[in-house]
Amino acid sequence: MVKKILSKYFEIIILVFTILFLLTKQNMPRYGERISMLFFGCLSFYYLASAVLVFLDKKRVGRMMRLIYLFGLWAVSFTVIAVMARTLLLQMDIELLVVAVSSCCGTLLFCWLYYRRLEEKDKPIFKDQVQPLAIRSLISICIAALFLSTGNYAVYHMFGTHKNDPVYAEKIVRAYENPGDTAVVNDFKRYDALINADSTSEKEIQLNQLP
Repeated sequence: MVKKILSKYFEIIILVFTILFLLTKQNMPRYGERISMLFFGCLSFYYLASAVLVFLDKKRVGRMMRLIYLFGLWAVSFTVIAVMARTLLLQMDIELLVVAVSSCCGTLLFCWLYYRRLEEKDKPIFKDQVQPLAIRSLISICIAALFLSTGNYAVYHMFGTHKNDPVYAEKIVRAYENPGDTAVVNDFKRYDALINADSTSEKEIQLNQLP
């Protein structure tokens, strides 16, 4: 029973935990970000592994459909990593999102062109087979486009680990926007180290006060 539920809803379970830790990681400043990255990685690997499994299933899936799912799910997997990079304000995040959107759009365009070449009797079968991939590709495009159109401050105020600290938010965004300015980057690194040191000290003080 449990195995059947996990196999059927495994994607939804990972997705829910990914969103949950993304939205609550500010409550765990020391480990929340790492846990969030872990679930992003698991979700990305799930799509990539699914692509490989479909590609290797030669008995039940046709060659063209296997290729479509291989590249399509790779694009979805890449989108997950790009979104993670954007929420962390890592360099090259915009470029990753652009590549992700282009890949998903390319998958949908290829599916549409291939669909037009099919005979009328084969079109319903193709639509049923490609529908799960098309839905995931469309959702990926919408999410990636939303992150592309959202400003840096807005992204960090929604998903940042220290989003409740206005000084930290300003410093990390300035460091992200000026990666070549060593003074700005070093200023952020010093403040980040100070914040982490304060969290460790507070925890040690609380432990020492226990009876």
